[in-house]
Amino acid sequence: MRVLITGIGGFIGSEIAEHLASMNHEIIGLDKVLNDKIEPKTIKYIIVDLISCDEMVIEAFKIDYIVHCAGEASIDLHNISRNTDYLATKKLLQICEKKNIRKLIFLSSNKVDGRDNYSQSKIKIESLIKAKLSNLNISYTLIRSSIVYGRGMGSNIYKWLSMIKLGKLPALPSSDSRILMISVKDLCLCIEKCISNSTTDNKTYVVSDGISYSINDIEFTARQAFGKTVKHFVCPRLLLFSASRLGDLLIKVGIRLPMNSRIYNMLFNNTVRLSNEFEKDTGFKASTNFFSEIPSIFSEI
Repeated sequence: MRVLITGIGGFIGSEIAEHLASMNHEIIGLDKVLNDKIEPKTIKYIIVDLISCDEMVIEAFKIDYIVHCAGEASIDLHNISRNTDYLATKKLLQICEKKNIRKLIFLSSNKVDGRDNYSQSKIKIESLIKAKLSNLNISYTLIRSSIVYGRGMGSNIYKWLSMIKLGKLPALPSSDSRILMISVKDLCLCIEKCISNSTTDNKTYVVSDGISYSINDIEFTARQAFGKTVKHFVCPRLLLFSASRLGDLLIKVGIRLPMNSRIYNMLFNNTVRLSNEFEKDTGFKASTNFFSEIPSIFSEI
């Protein structure tokens, strides 16, 4: 099949391209920046901002599937004119309207129930895709991905672990918070199954490696891996909460602190619900878990 991948230059997009190319799919890449490591895997790598992309740019390519994983980490949802993710998806759907696309696979987030701008943006984009493609008779699959780990990851978890290794963070207080995660390799398998398996058509899935990870367990494992002493200062939760509020204020003026409400809620207020719907529909089984991947991930920190 011929697959268009948006955000192909990023951590996730490039891994998806590598995997699908190995399965003999033909890859069209679209990103604002060139990733010269993945470019040879494509039959065409288009360097363009999707929002301003001329539809004629991909007119010559008979695309069967679109994997839409382009997106920003921070969204200003209060001003729709600045919500680049929403506008980029709207443009992509205009392209779908004029092409004989079989299916669009959107990489969403399992945080869609959150109240922050990022979460609300994802749910708005999901609604847009459902409404538009239903009218066009084009199939879709919405993948509400858990936190994606692997070599090259750049998530809040990675930044948190990096600061632990550098000795810039005291220990966290006790927390009941748990998170879901999935390796980038397993996420690629999920995307492949969405292409090959029609039972995933017009469905929404939460995908993970099937483990509910304790934040405190992750921190303890990281400190052991980095050779940090267990006799360390425990940061008061109130101090972290105050830092998160300050981080929210400063992000509005372009200053990013290592703590904000999204990170604070992940560390202390997060609950998860495991789902096996994707496994039942496709037979997917995760091939690894976060703790077994720690040596390769930590080698980059």
